[in-house]
Amino acid sequence: MLILSLAAFLYLVLALGLVVAIDNMVGLVFRETRSQSFRLFNFGKALSGFQRLSRK
Repeated sequence: MLILSLAAFLYLVLALGLVVAIDNMVGLVFRETRSQSFRLFNFGKALSGFQRLSRK
């Protein structure tokens, strides 16, 4: 039973990784022209905000 559940978990991880990889490849071909404000975390904005706070 342990082997079966481990195989199911690995299958789900592999499927999710494949979906993310295909999504990234499609994103390279079809660029989003609208604003990317809905992204989960924007490192550029976080870095600039940190620099602004550290200057004060």
